[in-house]
Amino acid sequence: MNSNLHVKLSWLLFLPIVLAACASGKKKFEQGDYDKATYQAINRLRSNPDSKKARKYLPMAYEHALKFHLDKIDQLKKSTAEFRYDGIVGHYASLNDMYNQIIQCPACIRIIDEPRVFQNEFNDASLLASKAHFNAGLKELEKGDAASGRAAYRHFLDAKQYTPQYDKIEDYLSQALDQGTIRVLIDDIPVHSRSLALTNEFFQNQIVEFARNMNYTFVQFYRTGELDVLGIEPDEVIVMRFDDFAVGQVYMKERVESFEKDSVILRTEKTDDGEVPIYGTAKAKLTTYEKTLTSSGLLDFQIVNAVSGATMQQRKLPGTFVWSTKWASFNGMEEALSRDQLNLTKQRELYPPAPQDLFVEFTRPIFNQITGIIRNHYKPLKD
Repeated sequence: MNSNLHVKLSWLLFLPIVLAACASGKKKFEQGDYDKATYQAINRLRSNPDSKKARKYLPMAYEHALKFHLDKIDQLKKSTAEFRYDGIVGHYASLNDMYNQIIQCPACIRIIDEPRVFQNEFNDASLLASKAHFNAGLKELEKGDAASGRAAYRHFLDAKQYTPQYDKIEDYLSQALDQGTIRVLIDDIPVHSRSLALTNEFFQNQIVEFARNMNYTFVQFYRTGELDVLGIEPDEVIVMRFDDFAVGQVYMKERVESFEKDSVILRTEKTDDGEVPIYGTAKAKLTTYEKTLTSSGLLDFQIVNAVSGATMQQRKLPGTFVWSTKWASFNGMEEALSRDQLNLTKQRELYPPAPQDLFVEFTRPIFNQITGIIRNHYKPLKD
């Protein structure tokens, strides 16, 4: 969508906020913002038909707004700019919106009994704007390259926006989209391990799913084999290879510590006065065990031009995952230990995850890096 049309539609969406203001339009009129002054006066008269300031400034603001837009339209008509009718459509849209707001305000109609509507002029300008963008789209399409296809697609979209029933516009949009689309092959990632049966299917599927879910207008992602079925060649290839990876490297740590705690009730003794606690020092020796399995890898990531073979992007992406289990045992008196230490002695060594699960875990941070690169590389082709 062209910038002028986008601004116009954005303004119409913003209009209810403007109308919510309770000003009479005086300040905006004095600032030379005649459109907002008109809308503010209309809004005040809807809530207070007897507002003296609004009754005074509405006809003045509307008259100046009318002159401003018609003068701009005359200037644009005299221009030789290729897309001058974009601006003309925008100005007529503003005038017609003011007309609609006035006729929906009874107090306003009593003040401005003949507001002007420019629907025929708006329709004529919209058709001319459509033709300008359609012809520009045809010129771009004739160039035959992908960038021109994308430019043509945007022009055809603008032509359709101005005149939805433009003849055969859907066919031209489809042709421009096909010409402007970059087709990207996400190559399979080989995984070689002499001792472990590992598959990269989950990792590979995540990448493909993410890329496709971006829904970028001018980018299509394919898996190995899909392009062969369609009979087309890729424009770019995402190539990923593990330079190195290790799954489940085991590290054991053992630590022995001695603890003492004074003034601990060691036992009780019976006396003539009853049972009496006997205090002393509690001692214990705590042995803590910690087992960790570290899995890590380094992925070589490249985006390659499939025609020239040139590398467009290349990054080395690291990933690491550490799994651990911790437990303890003790000799001596449990009173010498804290609650957390005692709880640790009740733990047992856990079985580690399967190698395939460890592989998936260490590839998660790599996946996050890959998605960022893909998103940024293809972002200019988003729409």
